[in-house]
Amino acid sequence: MIAVRFLPSGRIAGALACGVLHYPLRKYLIGAGLAESLWATYSVGLGYLGSAAAGNPVYAAAIGIGVSVLVAAAGAAVQWVVHRRALRARAARRAPGNPPRTDREEGGDQASSITAV
Repeated sequence: MIAVRFLPSGRIAGALACGVLHYPLRKYLIGAGLAESLWATYSVGLGYLGSAAAGNPVYAAAIGIGVSVLVAAAGAAVQWVVHRRALRARAARRAPGNPPRTDREEGGDQASSITAV
């Protein structure tokens, strides 16, 4: 329960999982309270140390925003590359000289490749 809190959307997923598994309410509340306390302490401590390292709260905020932008840009770049590769693979399958794939080659059933007469 405690480790789930540190994952993105972990609080929601952990609560739903505990409900589905019929986890005892008392244990859930103790774990959730401890997890929230640890997470808040971690977040505030990290912010405090970042501010102390930068020397100025404005610089610390700029560093935090800059790191967030870099992480978002890296994620967007990975998505872009994956999308481009998928488009190229699709174009290569449709290129002249490549026979079109049939349902049989892709593992489909035979009934789908039979046409009405």
